[in-house]
Amino acid sequence: MILNFKLSEYRTKLFKQLLLLVLAVSLVSCGFKLRGAYELPAAMQVTYIDHQQINSELVRSLKIALKASDIIIADTKTDDVAVLRLYKETKDKRTVSVDTQGRAREYTLAYALRFSVKTNEQKFEITEQVIRIERDFIFDPEDVLGNSRGESQLYEEMQHDLVRLLLLRLQSKT
Repeated sequence: MILNFKLSEYRTKLFKQLLLLVLAVSLVSCGFKLRGAYELPAAMQVTYIDHQQINSELVRSLKIALKASDIIIADTKTDDVAVLRLYKETKDKRTVSVDTQGRAREYTLAYALRFSVKTNEQKFEITEQVIRIERDFIFDPEDVLGNSRGESQLYEEMQHDLVRLLLLRLQSKT
């Protein structure tokens, strides 16, 4: 009885290990990759980010995403590195609807980024492009503090989406 129990326990353990191995092999063979890793052009293997506010939250997020995609971030601009130039980062807020007293009830928040990429040695270039994201935001006049936090959080989410869309655009040029 004890021998049967240990034998069935061994078979169960072996079956689980085999199942795990089959799943791992199938994920690798289908091209599965973790989210956040992008296949960027070979010309961008070493990239310098040119932006007026080099310590901005957008640039920090972009550096993290580029490093996750095995891109080396250069500290200085030289002839043998790709230059990812971020021209203008803009945030905009537009009133969409008002209540009966004329107070704003709904806004559209917009976040836009103009960028380009250029390399000297490898003759690789992405001309200036704009990525723009818009989100609607309901404003509650009774909860001004909560609205401020909600608006900040929405801009932060839009910033992450902007970085993701930028990397997708770069990936499309491979």
